[in-house]
Amino acid sequence: MVDGRKPLAKLEGRRRLRLSGVTVAYRGTPNLDDWVVYIVNGTRSKRLILADHVSERKAKTVLSRCQTLSRKEIEKLAKG
Repeated sequence: MVDGRKPLAKLEGRRRLRLSGVTVAYRGTPNLDDWVVYIVNGTRSKRLILADHVSERKAKTVLSRCQTLSRKEIEKLAKG
């Protein structure tokens, strides 16, 4: 039997924070708690994660909170 369901759409994007100059990327699936927000600047092995396995709302909240923080404060907020 052929399953006619489409795969869930993944969303991803990048945002450059004006005050700190840090580029933050996010990706996830709408209506699922699999969103991840991380700092792009840096090496792949040393990627700083701001939020992992969170809802879309929480991911967007983290992005908006980071807008007013300095680079040092954002790196302190990251899980590393």
